[in-house]
Parts: sequence; C-alpha cells; structure tokens
Amino acid sequence: MKMIRSLATCLPHPLLCRLYHHVHLRQESTRATRVAALAGLPLLQTLDLRSVKVSETLFVLGSAWSINDISDKKWDIIGRHDSIGINFWPAHSFVPRLFHFEDIAYDSQPVMYDAFRLLLERRSKAYANSLKIVTGVNSIGPRQMVFELPDDIKKNFYVGFSMPVIARNEEELRAGVLYMDSIGAFSPRPKIAWLFKYGGSVIAAMTLAVLMGYKRIILCGVDLNKQDYFYQHRERYPECAGWEFVPRTEMHLTTRKLPWLVPAQSAVCIFKELILDPEGIELLVESPVSTLYPRVPLASDLVFEELARQRTPLRHVTTATAPAEVTPGISV
Repeated sequence: MKMIRSLATCLPHPLLCRLYHHVHLRQESTRATRVAALAGLPLLQTLDLRSVKVSETLFVLGSAWSINDISDKKWDIIGRHDSIGINFWPAHSFVPRLFHFEDIAYDSQPVMYDAFRLLLERRSKAYANSLKIVTGVNSIGPRQMVFELPDDIKKNFYVGFSMPVIARNEEELRAGVLYMDSIGAFSPRPKIAWLFKYGGSVIAAMTLAVLMGYKRIILCGVDLNKQDYFYQHRERYPECAGWEFVPRTEMHLTTRKLPWLVPAQSAVCIFKELILDPEGIELLVESPVSTLYPRVPLASDLVFEELARQRTPLRHVTTATAPAEVTPGISV
C-alpha cells in the first residue's frame, strides 16, 4: 500500500486504480487460500449462494444504538426475511441468516479480540446453522480469530476476502466503483471469491446483496454518527455494556474526512447511485437517526406492512429485546 500511495504522485488515477486492484487481488487471494487451508475451512468461492437466499429483501444489521429502538413487531417481520449481521452482532438475541465479520489479530487489538472470542463461544450453538463469512484474514503467524473458532461456529463457515479501491476524494471513488463494475464485481452470480468493500463492512454487505440478486436492502443500526453501540445498553446487555474499544463520544472512524478515505455517508450514497439505482435495487434505512437519512429514504410503516404480507419461510424465533445470554435467538 505504501508503494501504491507513493506512485499516486506520478500516475494518473485510472492507472493507479488498476495497479492497486491487481496487486491487492493477488495478495488477498493468496493469503485467504493459505489461511483457509491451515484452518481447515472452505473458501467462499466454493459456496453456491443460490442455496442461501429465501427472500427478495435483505436486512443489513449494524451495531449502532438505534437497534435498541426497533420494536418486537418489526423484529418479527425482519425474521421472516433474509438478514446479515455484521461483526459484533451476535451480542444481540436475534440470529440472522448470514453473519459476516472481519478477522481480528490479537497483537493489534487484544481487548477486542478477547471480547469477540468470548462472544463467539457464548453464541456458537445459536449460530451453528447461520451462514458465516470471514474476510480480512491476516498473514499466517500472528494469533488471529479464524484459527480459534468454536466448533459450532466452524459449521457453515467460509473464508473470503474483500477488495477496496484507492480513492482520495469522491471523484476518484466514483471512478473506482465504475472500474469495479466494468470488471464484473457487481454482476450477480452463484459463486464469488471476494466482496467489494470501501471503509466499513456495510458496503461489503451491500455488495453481497447485489451479487445474490436482492431487490431491496434495508440498513438497520447503520447510524454513522457517534460510536454508541446497541450492546452498551446496561440494562439489556450487562455482560457487554462495558465494551468500549473506541471512545463513544468520537465520530465513527469511517465517517471522518481523512486522507485516502471518503466518508462513509458519501461512499454509501455513491454506491447507491452507481450500482443500486441502475439495477432497480431499493436502499432504505430503518431509522431516521441514521446520518444517511434523508439521502437514503426511510423504510416506512407501509414498507414493513408489505413485508409482513409476503410469504417467506419463517427463519427465526427470537425475543429481540432480551439480551443474548438470557433469551438467545434460534436459527431454524
């Protein structure tokens, strides 16, 4: 990455973008293949995604505080459609059909590592039937989560990787997304090796939704403001409420304007404009608290009423407002 950035001063962005993609693709593919083999886990590219999808709507479950405001009635409707939880989602009682997390290395984040490992152990049986995808695995050597998974978590578990683009501003991000589109990164197909990701994990989940052919994506708990997480509610999650890996009063890292990082709100809206809208894929937010609103419309009561009328297999039984360790969700 340092070499690529050093070339940014002398290479036009289109060439820089392509060079970065090919270098990163080779590195990430090799790393994922080696780690998967050593861990005894299958690669994501071996999974037929057609066996997973059962609805036309995918709920993306982030970890922001607004998750605590979702009513039991809405959780019942969400449970009748496909959903994907991200990273520390298992702290919640609702068990999604899919679960995606970024691998964690102990040396770089020991406190977070221990907390996440304990969480996976507590929730392993509940998540045995959920499809699980890990990306961002580290080079072999350092202690990392993918090598210390509970046995039940290893069931239906796949190793993939993510592919970003290099961009210093919105114009370059648009160009990068269009380049990814031109090489088929968003063309629906039954088998995939990697997911496009820029910034946080939300766009990776949205990319998976596009590749699997969903017609509607509803973002829940994707507030993109301060780093308050649902599991920090002391009454509902007494065992998790003390987790504070970053200061709660600071703005979410992905929303800040930094060198080589377009803020998440802009990145999501660019993805919507260039990838979702042309394909007629509807993007909504569950809560008006999200800083994506109103640029991303709100999932109204009418939308949830429509979803309640749709006939899809009942996937989950859960008491969503209870802490996971009291009333765990059940994946059927």
